[in-house]
Amino acid sequence: MEDQTFSYVDCVTDCLLDTTRTEIFGKAIMAQIKPGDIVLDSGTGSSIMALFAARAGAKKVIAIECDPYVAMLAKENIKNNGYENIIEIIETDIRGYTFESNLKFDVVLMEMLTTAMIDEYQVWTINYLHEKGLVDSNTKFIPAVQETYITLTEADFKMHGFTMKMVLHLWSWLEKKSIWKPLAERVRINAISFNQTNSESFEGMFDIDIVSSGVINSIYIESKTLLGANYDLSDTLALNSPVLFPLAEEVTVEKGQKITMSISYVFGNGYRNLHAKVIEIK
Repeated sequence: MEDQTFSYVDCVTDCLLDTTRTEIFGKAIMAQIKPGDIVLDSGTGSSIMALFAARAGAKKVIAIECDPYVAMLAKENIKNNGYENIIEIIETDIRGYTFESNLKFDVVLMEMLTTAMIDEYQVWTINYLHEKGLVDSNTKFIPAVQETYITLTEADFKMHGFTMKMVLHLWSWLEKKSIWKPLAERVRINAISFNQTNSESFEGMFDIDIVSSGVINSIYIESKTLLGANYDLSDTLALNSPVLFPLAEEVTVEKGQKITMSISYVFGNGYRNLHAKVIEIK
């Protein structure tokens, strides 16, 4: 018997119980799916997005899920809601799956997102769909765009009597003191559109005005997800957690100065591959 001791069902239920996230996705899906559409739901989890699509009138929904236990639960949810003739669950990693020839998706649902897409594979997976010709210029993507912003910060990494200088996910539901203060205005570093192929890594240089004196020892990272049809999401209970990322080198700055910062990372490869550094102070 296959060992199913571990499953990421906890993440799936967190997303399902995040009412703000789930209901806005539902509204965006209902607004954009037309009767007769063929829909892909990649990383279906509980199947809630696929169910929204079926309710909106989709002719066919192909729902992909790589976790065996989660896929089993998704099948039960679909059956219990009477949509088993519309929604097909396929247990696989989409990047290695061969779809039927000449298939084109009218709508792609894919919420494999984390802040800045540092920890998830949405960019890689979207690129695979473009590469295989499964989507074209007429395909709608929900979400359509993810924007990422940074703020230069001075943070207090002292916790429980120890210095804990590490990546911190500052979920809104966690009890926490205010551990950081901004030293510069927020800057948008990228906006990734899913209706096209994207680089699977990011690298940029940014000139940033300092608005408060202090020691830059970290960056505060935020993302905003644009779903189309005028729906968007920032920080919710289970999506786009702001992240405080410590810098290897601290830099003292004065109000009115301008700094040049370099930032690079690989989408989906985790924070070990994020590099941020102050290059110059002017």
